[in-house]
Amino acid sequence: MLNNYNYFITLAEELNISRAAEKLYISHQCLSKYLKNLEIEYQTPLLERAPKLKLTLAGEALLETFRKVQFLEQNLQSQLEDIKNAKRGVIRLGTTEGRYRILMPELLAQYHKLYPDVDLDVRYATSGDLAESIRKNELDVVLLNRTFVDENEFEVKPLIDEKLYLIVSDNMLARYFPDQYPECKDRFLKEGVDLADFQEFPFVLNTRKFKSRMLIDAYALTHGLSLKCVLELTQLDVHFQLTANDYAASFCWTMYLPTVIGMNRKDTEHHLNIFRIRKGDFGNQFVCAFLKGKMLPQYGRDLISQIRSNCSEFSAYEPEQRC
Repeated sequence: MLNNYNYFITLAEELNISRAAEKLYISHQCLSKYLKNLEIEYQTPLLERAPKLKLTLAGEALLETFRKVQFLEQNLQSQLEDIKNAKRGVIRLGTTEGRYRILMPELLAQYHKLYPDVDLDVRYATSGDLAESIRKNELDVVLLNRTFVDENEFEVKPLIDEKLYLIVSDNMLARYFPDQYPECKDRFLKEGVDLADFQEFPFVLNTRKFKSRMLIDAYALTHGLSLKCVLELTQLDVHFQLTANDYAASFCWTMYLPTVIGMNRKDTEHHLNIFRIRKGDFGNQFVCAFLKGKMLPQYGRDLISQIRSNCSEFSAYEPEQRC
């Protein structure tokens, strides 16, 4: 039954025979027969049928074992590809939605030139979901915030140490600091900002499961602040567009700075200011991670090297280094 262990893994993940069969490109009857034979071989029920499909304890044990088999087979395949000096294969890469938009256009083009016959299968999800996908062997490599990585499980390669910046338009500064503008702008650029001075500003923020929002909420709670969130949105590029239209202030990680700077170059009438935040812990390490013991073929290791090289360039955009 090990020849088709992926049948059981897919069925355990879907918990629906029809969906699993469709995903595996086999018939419902074929998958049902496979499950029945598997239960006969191991002499125990692997799924409860009612009221809906659910793994039994034996099924959970078998799923864990089959995932280990899958992991070992993937490692063997990587070793064989290195022995053959293979330049053909598949790497399953995951990252967050915002980083996908920033990193992937250039990376996909670069990697295709290096390995034209390697299929780079890229997906995006939240950092928490990416970590779970790695555990299930659904992805080979993920790019995510270190907060979501258990170093007992993962090999971790740091990519960039980021800072969080406040993004505010000129018009909003003039509106909320009428007696201090434009002098306050120069002061904020030179000294950074204290978020306590921005409690009257409307903000567009990420949702609460994202690192930037976690840090902002923790800081506000610790310092007794109340930031006025008028909109929650996961797409940070839209945050900046809203800020450029004087709708609300927003926040920006280091990796998004080129996006903000590019917007300023294209539209000089809606200038966005990038201010350091003076107090609090507003740092983040963005990392590359994969399961401990995972053997990547050479073209996988080269992919990580290219990602690390590309990410290192973003630090040059930080205001402290551009001044």
